[in-house]
Amino acid sequence: MIKYTLALIGLSLFLSCQTKQEPSLIDLSPDASSTFKEAGWETEYWSNQENYSDSTFKDTDARVLVINHDSLQMGRVFKKVNVKPYAQYKVSGFVKTENVSTDKPNAGAGFGLGKFSSKTDTVFTGTTAWTPVEMTFNTEGDDSFIIECLLGKNAPASGTAYFKDIKLEELSAETLEPKVSIDLEAQKEPMSPYIYGQFIEHMGKSIYGGLWAEMLTDRKFYHKPGTSNSPWATSVDTTRITLDAENGFSEMALPVFNVKNDSVLIYQDSISLYADKSYIGRIVYKADNGVTGVKIGLETANSSTTIGLINSESTDFITKEFKLKPKSNFGDLAKLNVSFSGTGKVTLAAISLMPEDNIEGFRPDVIALLKELDSPIYRWPGGNFVSGYDWKDGIGNPDARPTRYERAWNGLEYNDVGIHEFMQLCKILDAEANIAVNTGLGDAALAANEVEYFNGAATTPMGKRRAANGHPEPYNVQLWAVGNEMFGDWQLGHMPIEEYVKKHNKVAEAMWAVDPDIDLIAVGYPGEWNDMMYQNTAENMTYISEHFYRQDWHAGGLLTHVKQMPDAIREIAEEHRRARREIPGIADRDIKIALDEWNYWYGPHEFGLLGTRYFLRDALGIAAGLNEFSRQSEMYYMANYAQTVNVIGAIKTTPTDSWLEGTGLVLKTYRKEFGTIPVAVSGAPEPLDVAATLTEDGTYLTLSVINATHQEYHLALDFITENIPTQGTAFVITGANDMVYNDVTHKNSIYLEETSFELEHNSLQVAKESAGIYKFKLN
Repeated sequence: MIKYTLALIGLSLFLSCQTKQEPSLIDLSPDASSTFKEAGWETEYWSNQENYSDSTFKDTDARVLVINHDSLQMGRVFKKVNVKPYAQYKVSGFVKTENVSTDKPNAGAGFGLGKFSSKTDTVFTGTTAWTPVEMTFNTEGDDSFIIECLLGKNAPASGTAYFKDIKLEELSAETLEPKVSIDLEAQKEPMSPYIYGQFIEHMGKSIYGGLWAEMLTDRKFYHKPGTSNSPWATSVDTTRITLDAENGFSEMALPVFNVKNDSVLIYQDSISLYADKSYIGRIVYKADNGVTGVKIGLETANSSTTIGLINSESTDFITKEFKLKPKSNFGDLAKLNVSFSGTGKVTLAAISLMPEDNIEGFRPDVIALLKELDSPIYRWPGGNFVSGYDWKDGIGNPDARPTRYERAWNGLEYNDVGIHEFMQLCKILDAEANIAVNTGLGDAALAANEVEYFNGAATTPMGKRRAANGHPEPYNVQLWAVGNEMFGDWQLGHMPIEEYVKKHNKVAEAMWAVDPDIDLIAVGYPGEWNDMMYQNTAENMTYISEHFYRQDWHAGGLLTHVKQMPDAIREIAEEHRRARREIPGIADRDIKIALDEWNYWYGPHEFGLLGTRYFLRDALGIAAGLNEFSRQSEMYYMANYAQTVNVIGAIKTTPTDSWLEGTGLVLKTYRKEFGTIPVAVSGAPEPLDVAATLTEDGTYLTLSVINATHQEYHLALDFITENIPTQGTAFVITGANDMVYNDVTHKNSIYLEETSFELEHNSLQVAKESAGIYKFKLN
């Protein structure tokens, strides 16, 4: 049990700025009427907040913070503080302890600096009197840090710890005057176009409710109509609806109704409509001969339209198509009614409703945005999802495909979008496919059969099955991911690395036996996992994957937030350079990294499961990440922004609208305007992030400049020659401030400005809170 007692009776925090004059002090402590939380101090979100209180201590006049553990625990109270980048600071304060104990060396109570370290790192145990502590640190490229009061520093501890008189003093700070030089002859390996890859996973509103145009939910009746989990309401007694598990059409148990009149049998409401659009659909059912017809109606508050279909003289399952065009305004909510006339039993198998202008089942507005992104490759179908996925569920008649409860994200998988639909999407977008296979609950045979289904000739068993499903020619997919995140205990089928290397080899060998020309991506993860994969499976991989996501669990500064992305990309590259140095034979194989998931992941989920909203600061981080990819071009083969639509996506949707997030605007702009051949940048760009490339044809020099600060800077360009003009075109992404975001009513709060520029004194004016590409046409 953790118990915190906070007696913040005068906890002080001062910021002093060293100038030629006497330093000024800013008191950030709560006043007499403020609580510690009102003064900006935070506790762990999982802590029992009832354990926090303010009280007075007799041995001091200052405000004091107290943390008490009656068992070995780790606890902290912390505050996020803005500082100057590239500066040196000193933190001072007092610590007192009572009966602090721990079972680890160099652990106990003390101050912490978040991600920073100090040469003096004092830790207290036992019972001590008030003791002064001083710590110095350099902020480097960060503009914020976290002051921490810790009981459980370096390891769990028990007892009581007191903290008071905490001060922050600036010791020195660099004067930042960014200046860079570029060597056009010092070129690196060209950036792979697959750096601009995307990732689509079957979860949340990524496909259903996002990319796919289907307007009905649970259209194949996984839940019994009229029950609490079903979106279908019914006018009949639900106890009289039976389920037929041996229906001969689907492996699902389908609802059976007794029809006696023309009343509405089932309906689904809250369907958002577009203005003045037609809708097409189909209904799949079987009925007794006494059932004479079916009526489909689409009803809004102001209008309705109904179509009647004559029942065929057949007792087998039949498909009836229909078209409806209600008079509706954009965003009107409608109800779809289904009724049958006559008398007899009706078994419903499926109902579908889509706008008539769908593109092969996909939403045309989302397709248009995907074309703007112009991603060269899409990874599919997961993600955690793939570790429980049987690809055979997604082929054949879509109306007969089973709806599955999928365990990775605890949702329903309708299987309306499977192999053929995904490959059709790639064709529409002129993009390549990167297919992930199931090495979680799946086995080598499942993966090998999937390769044959995609790539085998029509004379092979799986190729014959593909041809029967409408695609005689092989898809010839080149890039395959052998599993997803199998290092994690959250992954279905997770196993220790010692066992997984054996499974990887078995699956990879089975896949290559079917098609020896495909490329395979192995599951990677920094440290021991990577070492074991390299040591035991290197001959059975072409590339190795990495994933990373970054949050806002840091000190909050804009620079600090943005630089998480390039830091992670660089650190992953260094991890694999280490492996190449330490593991015999790996350097010679030149196994590049497939970073097949990367993004920010935090903030409000406004668009369903993991439907994270993104801010301008996130867009700047993605741009900084692309800068780092140019600097690490020899190490990365692919990077898939995860995920494309709604789920931590670059595109967000409502049922009837869609737009690009700021992150999507960055990916679109850099894909189109940033060059591909990195050239060396030297000098002192701080606090800006500067990368330079040449376009593939050598016509343009492109300079990418990220200004993740709250002030404008002038960047001196110490490389302008007669071959490099002093004017060009700028593509600058910015907004009113770093926390603005795009939404359905303000789609351009984060916007792109395309303007011409003219250098003054070989200096480039860089707007605050911006990511810009500056293009120079070489002479």
